[in-house]
Formats: sequence, C-alpha cells, structure tokens
Amino acid sequence: MIASLRKADILLFFFFLALAALIAALPLVRVSGGSDEKVRIISGGELVGIYPLENDIEVEVKHDGHLNIVSIKDKKVYMEYSDCRNQICVHTGEITRPGDTIVCLPNYVIVEITGNEGGGDEDDSVDVIAK
Repeated sequence: MIASLRKADILLFFFFLALAALIAALPLVRVSGGSDEKVRIISGGELVGIYPLENDIEVEVKHDGHLNIVSIKDKKVYMEYSDCRNQICVHTGEITRPGDTIVCLPNYVIVEITGNEGGGDEDDSVDVIAK
C-alpha cells in the first residue's frame, strides 16, 4: 500500500501538515505594537491623557489628594505605584493587549489599552463611571 504513494501525495501531505501547524500557531502569535495602540488613562471620570504604547513614559495621576503612577515600558503597561489601601491595581501586573485594563477603584483611576480591536473608530468618551 505504501508503494502506491507517489511523490506528489507525500508533498501534499506535508503541505497540509505545515498549513495545519501554521493555523494552530496563529493564536499564539500576537500582532501588536501597531501605531494605533494607545494607553488611555481616566481619573475621576476625566480623561488624563492618551499615550502611544510604543513610548516609554511614566504618568503621575493625581485626583482628590491621591496619587497613582502608571508606567508604560516595552509595550507593557502597569501601575507602578498607588496610595490606595488594597493595592489590587498594583498587583494586577502588566497589561499588553487592546481591551486589557487596570482599575484602581479607591482612587477612581482606569488605565486601558485601546486600538487594534477591530471595533471601528475609537472615541474618547467614557461609558460608565462608578463612584
């Protein structure tokens, strides 16, 4: 039975095997770093700023006597410092993809990555603010 396999059959088998491996690996490959990926920071319902994910910066967010420091470094975003008691925002760690967020509820700070979501035009409006 193996003798009846031709060279073209073997090549076709390996082509489909490689194609299946490529399709299986696609979710592991993250397409990021696009120029439209931004970091949006909102404090107390007000837009603090929108920053490119590519730039390495630290942003101090002051609101009602509280302080948060957001770090953008190597296309990763994290809450470097917060004076809140529970430190959940600091322990959230790094976010890297559009749609990822860090929230500091006690200090009313929201940090999110926007862009490359395929959801159409980005606007700078806030949907919900909870106090």
